[in-house]
Amino acid sequence: MRRQPMFMVVVALLTFAGPATALLAEECAEGDTCVVELPGAVCGDGTQMFMNVTARAGASRLYVYLQGGGACWDSVTCACGWDGNCAGGTAATLTRPPANQVRSGWHDPNVSGNPIGADYNIVEIPYCSGDLFMGHKLQKFGGRGHGLRQFGYRNISIALGEVKKRFPSPESIVLMGSSAGGIGAAFNLHQVRREYPATPLSLIADSGTPFKAPYVHQDGMDRLVNSWSLRDNIPSDYPLLVPGPMDLSGIVKYNAKRYPDHNYALISSYDDLTMNSFAILVGSHYGFFTVHSNINDFADHDLGGRQKVFYLTGNRHTFHELAPAEVVADDVNLGDWLSSMLDGHGNWTNQRANPGLAPALTPQ
Repeated sequence: MRRQPMFMVVVALLTFAGPATALLAEECAEGDTCVVELPGAVCGDGTQMFMNVTARAGASRLYVYLQGGGACWDSVTCACGWDGNCAGGTAATLTRPPANQVRSGWHDPNVSGNPIGADYNIVEIPYCSGDLFMGHKLQKFGGRGHGLRQFGYRNISIALGEVKKRFPSPESIVLMGSSAGGIGAAFNLHQVRREYPATPLSLIADSGTPFKAPYVHQDGMDRLVNSWSLRDNIPSDYPLLVPGPMDLSGIVKYNAKRYPDHNYALISSYDDLTMNSFAILVGSHYGFFTVHSNINDFADHDLGGRQKVFYLTGNRHTFHELAPAEVVADDVNLGDWLSSMLDGHGNWTNQRANPGLAPALTPQ
């Protein structure tokens, strides 16, 4: 009999499901959304990967969205049974999701303050590998079953190849991800640059906390790196530009050094409940103050010249389902802030609403 998944409270916190949408067709006209199958790309259980594509008449820009949905890296966090089959655990899903659940909240150009207007073609990529779109590993948790396919990195590579065929020369690109997708977008920036080496590019990480030591334990980071074989997927010059142990902030620092012409925007609440829960699972002496401490340090010490942050009070996780005009930090709304980034305005600056400090804690 299959045992029940553990960490059910954390599972609930880490699970993300997109809003319901209209029925999608396999073939569609301009302006409609269609499903494009991705042969060779698979979800954790081996089911077929796909992407949603919306080609709009006259659109010259490209918006690529990576879905969120938690993460898992061992038999417990992936909720693997005695037979080796895994149900998801702290990842929302390890199987093909319904196409109508793979949707960015900014898909509609009429959303108030939406920086993704009608001049953007849209690609939305589902998340079903549990590896933050970074892994390339056939897992044998429990030693039985057909294995868990944590091939998120290869999935992105295949998807981008198909994107390039359909949109070979966009005027500019916005790469955005929420939660796991926000972290994965940063990790896969070099793959986007491989396909589009000179196209103006902006990356938006919606609640993709760039965790680093000491706010999360380095040995916990190392478990993720080793479980997903991340060192096989980083560019060859990564260790030269960012020496030392791998963490998630290091990926952002690498991008700033390797691709100084791109923009990076991190959107986060100071006390993101979901990301704090993830940090506790990985290992942190800061508990539910981890995100607050980590992102303040990140903003103070790790940002490149074209990398900015938009921080809000509270514990909300992900903002892509809210109208950007209604998300405000220090009297600046998110829609205007992102538009400043995309339009190249000189007044694009960090927005840190009442940053303060987390209570003074000394890691033990």
